[in-house]
Amino acid sequence: MKITDKNNTSPVTTIVRHAILPDKMVAFEAWSKRIRAACRTYTGYLGSEVIKPVDGEGTTVTSIFRFNCYANLETWMQSDERLALLEETDGFSAGPLEVIQYESLEYMFPLSADGKPPSREKMALVTFAGLVAPVYLVPPLVVEYITQVPILITITSLAIITPMMVYAIMPVLTRIARPWLNR
Repeated sequence: MKITDKNNTSPVTTIVRHAILPDKMVAFEAWSKRIRAACRTYTGYLGSEVIKPVDGEGTTVTSIFRFNCYANLETWMQSDERLALLEETDGFSAGPLEVIQYESLEYMFPLSADGKPPSREKMALVTFAGLVAPVYLVPPLVVEYITQVPILITITSLAIITPMMVYAIMPVLTRIARPWLNR
């Protein structure tokens, strides 16, 4: 769901799709490192990911970044530093940036025909179902093969479970549950 409440104090996710000129991917990657480094200096920044085309297929790159609240996101979005960096995109972009902002995990779920995300209850149930197996299986493996230090068990387990959820588990679950989610 796109952000409608500008007073939102919960974490927000922004997805930016970049159409890159075929021979300018290296220039984009250098720019992407610079803009993510700049973003890290702003209050409330929670992290980001860059999803590149698989095996060089296509030229659309998706950047995902998160802030702890809308106000901090907006400070970054309106900053002179960000705007100056955006001016550099003409050298490698095949078109305008597509920017979408979400209030929660909605970006992982399919929208209905009228453009609405599933209810939060349905998103919570699917997320819960996706977390059960990795939360049950990963920590014991971390203890057996990596470390027995409690805080490192937690951090390592989360470092393994988070990408599993985003790139493998949730795409499969949302595809399977799509009819129910959009009902």
